[in-house]
Amino acid sequence: MNVENPEEAMTFGELLALIADQQRRLSVLEVAFSSLSLCLDEQAALRLVDKLRLEATRSDYDENKRQHFAALADELAKRAG
Repeated sequence: MNVENPEEAMTFGELLALIADQQRRLSVLEVAFSSLSLCLDEQAALRLVDKLRLEATRSDYDENKRQHFAALADELAKRAG
C-alpha cells in the first residue's frame, strides 16, 4: 500500500499480508503475556485471574471478546495452580 497516496486502494494480497502480520504479532503478545504471568506470586496471579473474569462479564464488550477474557482467565488459573 502506498502510504504517500492514501487514495490508492490496498490490494487483496497486501490485505492478506497485513492480516497475517497482525496475527503473528498477536501471537507473540499472547506468549509474552502468558510468560510474564509465570513471574507473579500466587496472590498477584489470583488477582489477575479475578480481574480477567470480571472483564469477561462486562456488558460493553461483545460476546466474542468476553469469551476470550474468560478463556485467558481459565488458562492463567490453571497455570497458577
